[in-house]
Amino acid sequence: MPDATAALTELRSACAEVDHDWADSLPGESIEAEHDVRAMSGDGLVRVTESLAELERRVQALQTKCAAELARRARMGGDDDVARRHGYASPARLIASVTGGRFSDAAKLVAVGEATAVRASFTGEVLPARHPHLAAGLESGSLCVDAAETIRRFLDGIAFRADRTELGEAERFLVERAPLVGVDGLTRLVKQLQARLDPDGVKPREDELRSQRGLRIWEDRAGMIQLQGAFDPANGAPIKLAVEALVSAELHRARDAKRGFGASADDEHARTDAEHDASGEPDAIFGEQRTIAQMNADALADIARLSLGAKQAPAALRQATVVARIDAESLVGGQGHATIDGIDQPISVATVRELAMSAGISPLLLDHRSEPLELGRAARLFTAAQKLALVERDGGCAWPACNRPPSHTQAHHIRWWKRHRGRTDIGNGIMLCSHHHHRVHDDGWVITVRDAQTWFTPPVHLDPQQRPRPGNRRLWSARTATSAVAAVAQEAAA
Repeated sequence: MPDATAALTELRSACAEVDHDWADSLPGESIEAEHDVRAMSGDGLVRVTESLAELERRVQALQTKCAAELARRARMGGDDDVARRHGYASPARLIASVTGGRFSDAAKLVAVGEATAVRASFTGEVLPARHPHLAAGLESGSLCVDAAETIRRFLDGIAFRADRTELGEAERFLVERAPLVGVDGLTRLVKQLQARLDPDGVKPREDELRSQRGLRIWEDRAGMIQLQGAFDPANGAPIKLAVEALVSAELHRARDAKRGFGASADDEHARTDAEHDASGEPDAIFGEQRTIAQMNADALADIARLSLGAKQAPAALRQATVVARIDAESLVGGQGHATIDGIDQPISVATVRELAMSAGISPLLLDHRSEPLELGRAARLFTAAQKLALVERDGGCAWPACNRPPSHTQAHHIRWWKRHRGRTDIGNGIMLCSHHHHRVHDDGWVITVRDAQTWFTPPVHLDPQQRPRPGNRRLWSARTATSAVAAVAQEAAA
């Protein structure tokens, strides 16, 4: 290759990797794309998908460099303004046109490109990029543009209110975590870091969200009652949890209408006869036909009916509690912030004090244990106090990198209640969502708990070396770290 394309070495390497993985995944010769992917093994298809993603990130990194240069020349004006010479109002408009994509995506390329490009001083001295860790992540091919833009927006938005050293550590930490947690996970980390790096901004941000709350109810031309609403965290949490609790109960009922995973003959006899035909098989007429959106609507209607005069709420709703978490020092001193289970946005100390006075809200002081958490073989089901303790340890689903919140999980015995005679103790409990609960049992994963950290050991067919993977841990318990960034990093990296 000529020296003029030396800058494309990494791109060519990524292309070669795609070519190698594609060929290696085929049982025979390559014919055409659709035929090839159908012929690939499952593992081969995954490898090809990964190498294509690497190639895409390499291309995006080069696009950001081109976008940054177009933006630099646009600032110079005159004949240097390439975008205007070609008839476009801005570099982003030019990029959107030539790529055939959205203007917002082109604007991301420009913003990320400028934030990660080297700069020049007034004397001509070359200066490092405004966000050097971000630039290194793009250069290495570990970051996609969407993740880079999420990090850039956070860094630029808090730059004037945070310590420079801690901001640099936050940038490094987010760049390291981005490949593991994805853009959705980054958004959650950013909210936690924002609260820790700018504690004085928690209440103003919360007030801003509260000022934007609203609910419109109207009847449309077809006769449907339409609802359109937005709620701040404190007001939205009980609505969200109540609907999820009722829908979850309905989904479990529909699942249990069939002989589900781990069901015994005794469990079958315990089911309602009306849901089975004469042969004892599940009657299809009772199968759940509603969409999740329809179930959400029905749940909200049920809650409204209950509030209009029902004397007793459904068991699933009675057992649901909105949990606001705050350490005792913050609650007493009035400094810091709190979180609500299932809600990413942190809330202020003033608001958690208000919540503690409301019915159905449980403040959980992180140094408080008022109920026995070890039941042994005396009870099969974990108590509400045990579940709170498990959520405190696992955050939500303990499966590595799973983002499902506590409301989407259940407490399960690590050593099974029947097969292993497992005890209903905190050390034998774990919070798992339904999907990963089945993964554990179907694939044969082994779970252990050491020093309040869950570990997942895969079966031999998934990892011949059987390297244990650390399970999720709750970010909040990192409050003892010496700096705000270290606090979040400690738990996310554990």
